[in-house]
Amino acid sequence: MRPIEKGKSKKTYKIYQDARNDLCEVIGWYCSYCEMHLRNMPEVEHVIPVAHNGPPLDWDNFLISCKYCNVVKKDNNTGRINYYWPDTDNTFRGFSYQKGIPIQASTSLKVSESIIADNTIKLCGLNREPGSETPPTDKDTRWGSRLQAWDVALASLNNWTAEPTPNMASQIALCAMGHGHFSIWMEIFKDYKVVIEELIKVFPGTAKNCFDQNMNPVKRIGGNL
Repeated sequence: MRPIEKGKSKKTYKIYQDARNDLCEVIGWYCSYCEMHLRNMPEVEHVIPVAHNGPPLDWDNFLISCKYCNVVKKDNNTGRINYYWPDTDNTFRGFSYQKGIPIQASTSLKVSESIIADNTIKLCGLNREPGSETPPTDKDTRWGSRLQAWDVALASLNNWTAEPTPNMASQIALCAMGHGHFSIWMEIFKDYKVVIEELIKVFPGTAKNCFDQNMNPVKRIGGNL
């Protein structure tokens, strides 16, 4: 899950949906949870649901979500506690991405951290894959979007192997922007610092302070991960 930095609100909002374009300008047209590229109808999602007294018009309570993550998450969390959030934690450290396998808590986490990561996965149904214990609904296309990103990213790895140049790294990062799923690209190119640098640079709003000078993920200042 890509860690993001929203910054401060540019304005006040009379209705929360009006924050959509401002949010997307800052953090890109990607679901804050599943990382899918949102080509149509991104939704402004309340981190703390309004049903549980979450502030309805507060920038700090907004994230961008796809329809599927928003519907599954609904108002099932009563607050931020016991979950990891991309705007406050280094969520990149929390999850493991492997092709054909549902998203899981990272094996590098402590037991207590792994429980919170699992809570986060279940909250948005990020582990819904065909043939798994939690299969997706017919309308849920997130798994297909991930599979497509895996295939394109693996093809891009072949291109990189044939031509490992700064220009190729830049082109790969631009391709990744068009397909979304930041963490999949980061996983495939984890051994190639120059590509990782480009990925972190080109995805809007990626929290750069979540990575050290060698592009390794580090604990986020003020966060729980």
